[in-house]
Amino acid sequence: MSKYSDIGEKVLACVGGKDNVSSFTHCVTRLRFILKDKSAYDEAAMKGIAGVLGTQWAGEQLQVVVGQTVEEVYDAMCELGGFKRMAGIDENLDADLEKKPFSIKDIPGNMLHALSGCIFPLIPILIPAGLMLLLGSVLGPNLLNLLPADHDLIVLFNFVGNAGMYFMPVFAAWSAAKYFNTSAPVAMFLGAVLIHPTLMQIVADQTPFTVYGIPMTPVTYSSQFLPSIVSVWIMSYVYGFLRKHMPESLRYAFLPLFTIMIMLPISLCVIGPLGSWMGNLIGAFAAWLAEVAGPIAIGLIGGLWYFLVALGMDKAIVPIVLQQFAQHGFDNLFWCSAVFGTYALLGVAVASVFTQRGEKRSMAVSNAVTLGVGGVSEPTIYTSLLPNKLNWAALFSGGFVGGVIGGLFSCKAWVLGTGNALFATVFAGGDGTSLMPGIIASAVAFGLSFAISLIGSRISQKKVIQKD
Repeated sequence: MSKYSDIGEKVLACVGGKDNVSSFTHCVTRLRFILKDKSAYDEAAMKGIAGVLGTQWAGEQLQVVVGQTVEEVYDAMCELGGFKRMAGIDENLDADLEKKPFSIKDIPGNMLHALSGCIFPLIPILIPAGLMLLLGSVLGPNLLNLLPADHDLIVLFNFVGNAGMYFMPVFAAWSAAKYFNTSAPVAMFLGAVLIHPTLMQIVADQTPFTVYGIPMTPVTYSSQFLPSIVSVWIMSYVYGFLRKHMPESLRYAFLPLFTIMIMLPISLCVIGPLGSWMGNLIGAFAAWLAEVAGPIAIGLIGGLWYFLVALGMDKAIVPIVLQQFAQHGFDNLFWCSAVFGTYALLGVAVASVFTQRGEKRSMAVSNAVTLGVGGVSEPTIYTSLLPNKLNWAALFSGGFVGGVIGGLFSCKAWVLGTGNALFATVFAGGDGTSLMPGIIASAVAFGLSFAISLIGSRISQKKVIQKD
């Protein structure tokens, strides 16, 4: 029996056996179960399985964290239990909301959840777009000056990268349609209206314009995500109402038509301007916080970044970061903090390689590689952070000091990037002045957390030996 089959067999026993599983799938790090009888689940035994990094409940779903070997364990369990193999799901799409009747009181509670649920599916667009802009900046006059600004390759990288942000209203509409369980084509049509050249020209010329006689506030929606998300949220109720009351024979042509006609004044005259105003307000708050609190704020957020990740609060920050990119072209607060926090975590992960022995060292090596190359932090969080207070102190110290240094040098993150060993490349955009200070601050974050974790662990091990 392979080690994956052994882990799978033990996990299956802890969930009450194959007959107690009504649904079984996985994401990039977790096995996901829907159980028929929750009382049959043995949590204590599950946490004692070698290879299981942690467990948690998300609504009715049991999530068992096994890290980067999840596919191997999943395949072994499918063979053991006779389960149908399912494609891995996006772990950022945990919370597809059930359609509920419209209620004003639900708006505040659902908005944050909806924002993260709508934005995270767009990461595969935003990261390559950002990296294309990064390549253009590095190769062009801003940094290495290997190619002139009008070189075809630089022009190509720039317009392809900008496309990822410019068409954000359409991308966000698609993602919101999936989240709110409504028509994606109609939602994308509505998002495309917001960036049509005619509307853009009306806004640029500040020409008075009405929608069915209702005055429209001229707002530029390119690169904006909030107006589309809020509009599609409202559209989901309009579309659902019309679909329910429209004869089936008329739906194909008239359901999309009437939905768009109803949504035009709502989107262009109310929701769009309001969403844009809210987004600008969020961006202004972040800019104000960076200006007032500066290096200390970056240091505190950097030190606490993976504490926020463990609580799921990072999902509330990403929309603010995207708004900063859309509004200013860079982020000088939250994403900078995330970079320094990531290097501090990488320092802890690498230190664990030198302080663990035997099977635990092999796991530490795997965790460090998974974080450093793939940017997947959960294995390190569950095995090195949660059980070890010293590593939390090392993580905070590295992230805080690195963040303060980065803040003192006014570092700016120009793209999203990925949270691995190359995360500091996000500082390479713009005029290039943030790159070296960002690398130095990141190195300090890594080195300090590595040193504290390594030295602290060695001291603790010596005390244990002396005590024995």
